[in-house]
Amino acid sequence: MKTDRNDVSGFAGMTATGLLQQDGALRQRVIRYVLDRKCLAGGFCFYKLEEPNGSDTWHALSILDLLGVPFEDGATVAYLKGMQRPDGSYDSIYAAYFSIRGLALLGEAPFADPRPYILRNLEHYRFDVGRLPAEVISMFKRTSHLVELYGLLRMDTDGTLRDNIVDFILGFQNEDGGFGHLFSTLLDTARALAMLKSLGRPVEGLGAETFIRLCEVPFYGFTDIPHTTLSFLEYVHAGVLASYLVSRRPTYRRQCEAYILNCQNRMGGFSRTMQGGIATLENTWQGIHALTMLASWSV
Repeated sequence: MKTDRNDVSGFAGMTATGLLQQDGALRQRVIRYVLDRKCLAGGFCFYKLEEPNGSDTWHALSILDLLGVPFEDGATVAYLKGMQRPDGSYDSIYAAYFSIRGLALLGEAPFADPRPYILRNLEHYRFDVGRLPAEVISMFKRTSHLVELYGLLRMDTDGTLRDNIVDFILGFQNEDGGFGHLFSTLLDTARALAMLKSLGRPVEGLGAETFIRLCEVPFYGFTDIPHTTLSFLEYVHAGVLASYLVSRRPTYRRQCEAYILNCQNRMGGFSRTMQGGIATLENTWQGIHALTMLASWSV
């Protein structure tokens, strides 16, 4: 089984540059924040208890990778490998995602081949939008995790299945160029573009640039839905990601950068708003990942 330590959406080999390298204090605060949340028995927990979880562990490892910080820890490797059952399955596709991706960043592989488990789930990529829970922020969340694992594990599945997944995703594109059910959102558009690129479907020429432009706002950089002004860190990250995927320079790049930096608290982590709130490893990853992509437009 061969895996690629980075994701498959065009970020292979990407490391943080620009502000993150110029401002050593900012970078060190982030590193300290992440390492302070490592559990003694392996893995990471954003609230600093001995309760590691897959999400925090992958986000922590990805932040360190983006910052170019070497990290080796046998306990964390053991923790991530322990998330897999003897038959190669996992408690959920999310557990599989964080375990496999985390191990890839550490240069490790699961004990058992996870591809049969991923393929069984990949064959059920479709979902009924009418039955999605109201609290679901992005309808593509589960599907995008499956697609990323498909690319990460370099699975040679049947071409018809891949083409059908592409058609299913494209079926949610709206007239404004964005993706979503009933109306387009920036979060769903970014996930859709990332999935299509992972599946080998060119995203240039789809018209998504038009929708991305509609979501730009002068003060924050991006909002989730056109003609609104509310913004959170995940919206800015989604806007930067969507722009990066279609090779479009954000109109308000400096404002995006400023918004992200203002989400960092005194502990070094990032919360989802400039108004404060608790920092999490996921939000910190969103901030660092977005700053990394923004650095590609700094010249």
